[in-house]
Amino acid sequence: FLSALFACRQISVISKSGSIDVETDHILAFNPVTITPIQDWNGITSITLHDVDMDMGKITTTLKRLVRGFPIPVLFNDQLLERSCALDCGLTFVETKIGAIYLHGMDQPNGAQYEFDIYLQGLPIYSSHSYTSHRHIIHLDSSRFHARLPDRDKLVDEADVIKRVKAVLAQTIEQRFIQMKASLSAEAFVGFYDMLRHWELLKLLNDVPVVPPEALREIIAYPVCDTEVFDNFEQQPDKAMTRAKIMARGIVSIDDDIKQDGAGRYLFARNRDYLLYHGTLDKGHWLHSIVRHLNDEELVIETVNESHQAQFQGDWCWVSVRFCDAYRIRLGQDIVEISDEACYQGQENADDIIVPKGDCSAQVLQQMASFRSEYDEFQESTFESDSDAFIAFVVANTASDPANAMQRLLPNFCGCPALYGKAFVVELDQQGKPASVMAYPAKSSQKQISETSMDC
Repeated sequence: FLSALFACRQISVISKSGSIDVETDHILAFNPVTITPIQDWNGITSITLHDVDMDMGKITTTLKRLVRGFPIPVLFNDQLLERSCALDCGLTFVETKIGAIYLHGMDQPNGAQYEFDIYLQGLPIYSSHSYTSHRHIIHLDSSRFHARLPDRDKLVDEADVIKRVKAVLAQTIEQRFIQMKASLSAEAFVGFYDMLRHWELLKLLNDVPVVPPEALREIIAYPVCDTEVFDNFEQQPDKAMTRAKIMARGIVSIDDDIKQDGAGRYLFARNRDYLLYHGTLDKGHWLHSIVRHLNDEELVIETVNESHQAQFQGDWCWVSVRFCDAYRIRLGQDIVEISDEACYQGQENADDIIVPKGDCSAQVLQQMASFRSEYDEFQESTFESDSDAFIAFVVANTASDPANAMQRLLPNFCGCPALYGKAFVVELDQQGKPASVMAYPAKSSQKQISETSMDC
């Protein structure tokens, strides 16, 4: 009411106790105000501001915010304002020792649901955050909690009250989840994983026979050291998984930094199609008893028919490379053999790359380096040049003869139809660069040119 006196020239009020119609300057000067009795009041308190000196849009927005939790209907310029947080708005409130609480997001999973609004006598008095409209609603008991005068927009002892509110809110959410656990299917209940984790209630999942997908990962692609720069190689399963399905596939935990520790354990897990434990369940959950911790086991990588070693010197990456038919990864009593994907062993280990005969790509460089500058910027051109150079390096070290090497290094000419069906004589200089290219004159001679197939 005090704010209204500064917002207009004249104010009129009609209420159960009477009516006034007076200049606001008269009231602010503390002059006497005559209250006229009302003989036939219609049950509606009406406040009319004359000659308002404020933006009407701002007034409307403010009123809409203030009346959201108001206990009685409010009209502004004859328009009924929405009271979506009021006790009589149709939401289900739970009576607690601090007041009435509506729990949002308990009908179906919708994130962590950690934000809340507090009302006192129907007016907003505290909001936890302003990032989302999904909020719990709390109407404090006005006999136990009080607001600061004159504006009544702050709680008395606010910090202590908010601490108490959060504790009661957490208890109320836990009680609701206990009820839901008894009535929902296991798959439906674990769908509330995000909310359970935020409110430190993951212990409620300890005896549920399925594991939420948020706690699991699948290796879906070649492991790399930086998933922000390169593609993510892990993926959350589509749905919750039963104990039987998890045990059938196997589940492991890996605590390796690929750049530092190498990709051996990840390649081992990928080859076996193991699930990865994401490390987020309560320590009492049954899943922990079947997780195999690969970092507790010695990692041994052995090459098969290693031919030689060579030093790759790119613009960014300098590394020793071992060429072989395949390599074996041993963890405990288990061995996997890989012949189609290279492996970087990590800076803390051999700090070299093992390239089997089935991998002619440069993807292993994505395990060794992120190609980020000192300003954390991805150096794309350097990455591309090192990749091209590494492919040529692999070809040079694995080609069976010069013609085979040439064919593997030649680019695709599908964008130049004029070259289709043509034959050429190419001469390279001592640095491996084209010295001359001549069209092969005799068409019949093209049939005599032997074709070599690519090894990769």
